[in-house]
Amino acid sequence: MIKTRYRRFSGINVTNLVDVTLVLLVIFMLTSPVMQRSADVTPPSSDVGRIVNRLDPATTLVVEIDAYGNMSVSGQAVLVEDLEELAEAAFASGRTEAYVRADREVRYKVVADALSELGRSGYLSVGLIQEEGTEPDEVQ
Repeated sequence: MIKTRYRRFSGINVTNLVDVTLVLLVIFMLTSPVMQRSADVTPPSSDVGRIVNRLDPATTLVVEIDAYGNMSVSGQAVLVEDLEELAEAAFASGRTEAYVRADREVRYKVVADALSELGRSGYLSVGLIQEEGTEPDEVQ
């Protein structure tokens, strides 16, 4: 009988699996700030004031209010009662600017409630996002 020096190894080579996983992790980390979820909101248009073209998600908190009064932050639905706690956490994590992007059909009371909750959580000045007056279809 011939004795072999090699034994069969029936294990999975995880090196390739780890390489692919790390590459996918890097790709998702690079593309996640670019992908911005937002509610279907049509802000009012104006030809005066500063138009905000880009908002950095690491330094800004954007509260979106749709025409029915539903609030969302980063695509996640938020109740008015929970907005103060969420804004305090965002302010503590380094988000120093806050903006409200409200639909032009929303009731003023809902916007006022959002502004007061943001004020209670530490944001002294809150910006309102609007569209440029010359091109109403382009949301800024």
